[in-house]
Amino acid sequence: MVSDKNFVCPYGTVAERMGHLKYFYIENHDFSSLPSVLREFVNLSKENQYIRHAFVVFVEPESPEKSFAYYENYFWDILKYLHEHDDKEWNKNIAIDPEDPLWEFCFHDEPMFISVNMPAYKHRITRNLGNCLILIFQPRRIFNNIAYNSIRGKNALQLIRSRVESIENLPFHPDLGAYGDLSKREWKQYVITDDNKSRKGKCPFHPTK
Repeated sequence: MVSDKNFVCPYGTVAERMGHLKYFYIENHDFSSLPSVLREFVNLSKENQYIRHAFVVFVEPESPEKSFAYYENYFWDILKYLHEHDDKEWNKNIAIDPEDPLWEFCFHDEPMFISVNMPAYKHRITRNLGNCLILIFQPRRIFNNIAYNSIRGKNALQLIRSRVESIENLPFHPDLGAYGDLSKREWKQYVITDDNKSRKGKCPFHPTK
């Protein structure tokens, strides 16, 4: 799917072709080894600053398929587990409050954007990549040269936005936007709703260190 030239994110297609996507599998609800493997990925990414590596986590499919709320809660449980087993303090340059527009999840001192994909997406189908929960971790710094206020960044955003709208036949989700946009919150973009309504309430994740 990612290798398809019409895949919603052209950067993902290039990364797959170049071997820049790294994969991890969670079976039997056991993600105890995830922190150590994610640390390995962060170190690999830091050693290759000019490569847009991404870390893709597949969770063993549920049978029967579960509800949207189930997969969403599962994701936040994984993030809480990662935070509890992080060997470093929260990045001092990143806001610790998820309600701050400059917040981002941090692990091993690395700020990362996370895209949550699941079979429970029936309308936002670009977030449905198969029959299991799939998490895509992307270091924030790989987006530095395509910042939303740059010409390249605006062009990239417009391309992805047009592809999403064409595939889903829906307006671009109201919670999606660029990092640093004071009107947006990163945590809401990790798991967008399956409709065209902005998410309400507070972030389920609260960093403690």
